[in-house]
Amino acid sequence: MYEITVRLPTKKIERIITHLYQKGYYQTFYEVPLDVVTDANGYAFVEKRDETTELNIYLNDYIEARERRQLVELLAIDESCLVVKEVNQLNYQQSFDDIFLEDGWVITTPDRRNQYEKEKMIVLDSQGNFGTGYHETTKDCLSFILQQDFTGLSAADIGAGSGVLSVAAALKGASTIDTYDIQPVEREILYQCELNTVKPVNVFQVDLIKNKNRINKKYDWVFLNIGTQENIDILNAQRLLDCKDTTFLTSGMLEWNFQRVEDLFKNAGFSLEEKKQSNEWVTCLFKAT
Repeated sequence: MYEITVRLPTKKIERIITHLYQKGYYQTFYEVPLDVVTDANGYAFVEKRDETTELNIYLNDYIEARERRQLVELLAIDESCLVVKEVNQLNYQQSFDDIFLEDGWVITTPDRRNQYEKEKMIVLDSQGNFGTGYHETTKDCLSFILQQDFTGLSAADIGAGSGVLSVAAALKGASTIDTYDIQPVEREILYQCELNTVKPVNVFQVDLIKNKNRINKKYDWVFLNIGTQENIDILNAQRLLDCKDTTFLTSGMLEWNFQRVEDLFKNAGFSLEEKKQSNEWVTCLFKAT
C-alpha cells in the first residue's frame, strides 16, 4: 500500500474530496484542525477551517508518473508538494500497551493474555468504541468496581461503549447486567464478554435522554460514565434517583462542574460515599442516606 500526503487548506480539501472519489481515489483521510476549549459542561472542540492540514490518499497500486500527473491536476498543486511512501498495512492495526490497575488487576490484549493470572485480568480487544482503559474516567470506575463483590447483584452500564465496565462487574460476580448506549455497540460488547468467558450481557441501543422512562426496572448498581450534563439529563429522564436502594457510580465529570451532579444526588436524598480524582476528571460513588 502507498500513502500520498499533501498539505492543503482544510476548506479546499472539503471541496475536492468528492472529485478524488470520482477519479478512483476511494481511501482518503484528513483531520480538521481543532481548538480545545472549556465550557460549563467540560471540553468542547472548535474547528479551525482556515488552517491547513495533511490530506492522506491511500493506493494499493501506485504508478508514479500517472498518479503524480493526475493528482497535480486534481489538487492544483506543484508536483514537489506530494510526498509518497510505501506503508505496511499491518501498521494500521492499532496496538495498546497493557494497563495496570489497582490491586494487581491488568487490562491486556488477547495475544498477551497468557502473561497474567486469569483471576485478575480483563482481556480487551478494542473495536473503536470508548472504553479502552486509558482514560482517567474508565480507570477510576474500574478501580471502584474491582474492589466490590457483585455476587448475585444486578447492574446497569449506561454509556457502555466497549463494555469494559460491564465485563469487570461480570468478573466480580454480577448476575444480571444491562448495557445502554446511543451507539450500535452490541457486537463489540458481546465480543468482549466472549474474550473474558463471562455470560453475555443484555445490550440496548437507545437515547436515554430523548426517550424518557425507558429503564423500567431497578438495579443494585448503576454505572454512568458519560459527561456532567448527560449524566444529569439521563438521571432525570429515567427517574433513576427514585431508586433509593441503588448504588450509583458516576464519572465523566470535571473538577469545575461535578458539583452539579453531587447537588442533584444530595437533593434526592443520596450522600457522596467516595470520590476519586485523576487530573481534572472526577468519579463519584453515591448511596441513599
